[in-house]
Amino acid sequence: MPVIRVSHLAALIVAFSAAAPWAARADAPNACKFLTNAAVSAVVGKSVTGGTMSVVDHPGASMSTCSYMAGMTMVLISVDERGSAAAAMTEYGTQLDDSRIRDKDKEGAADAQKTVLEPGIGEGAFSDDLVNGSALSITAVHGSRVFTLGIVSGGPIPHERVRNLMQSAISH
Repeated sequence: MPVIRVSHLAALIVAFSAAAPWAARADAPNACKFLTNAAVSAVVGKSVTGGTMSVVDHPGASMSTCSYMAGMTMVLISVDERGSAAAAMTEYGTQLDDSRIRDKDKEGAADAQKTVLEPGIGEGAFSDDLVNGSALSITAVHGSRVFTLGIVSGGPIPHERVRNLMQSAISH
C-alpha cells in the first residue's frame, strides 16, 4: 500500500476516533447497522468483508465506527450521536471548517485534498477528495447524528456511488 494511502487512512481513523466527545452522552450508535456488506460491495465493485464495529473505550463515547475491507480498499463509516440536531449541526460546521483548513494547508502537496459541498444529503454534507483520486470521504449531518463515510482505494473512487451510499446510510 503506497505511503500516501496509508497516511490518509491513518488520518481518517484518527479523525474518527478524535471526534468522540469525552463528556457523558447517549450511548454510541451501532455504525454497522447503517450499511450492509452488499451495499458497500456494490460501491467498491468487489466483495467486502467486515462490518466490524469499534467504539472509543470511554463510557460517554457517542461515536462508533464500522470498517469493511475489499483487498487493498478500506471503507469506514462513523456515526456520532450528538444528542440534538443543533449540537450535530455545530459539530458538522466544525468538521467542515477543519476540512477547508486542510485544503489550504496541503495545497500543492501530493496528498492535497479538495472540499466540496454536497447538496441533497441530509441537512448538510461535504466531501473531501484527495486530488489523486485514491481517497474520498463524505461527512453529513442528519437529525442529531453526524455521519462520515471514508473510502481509501488503489484507484479512482466513483463519487456518485459514494454519495448514494451515504444517502442510504442516513436514511436508516
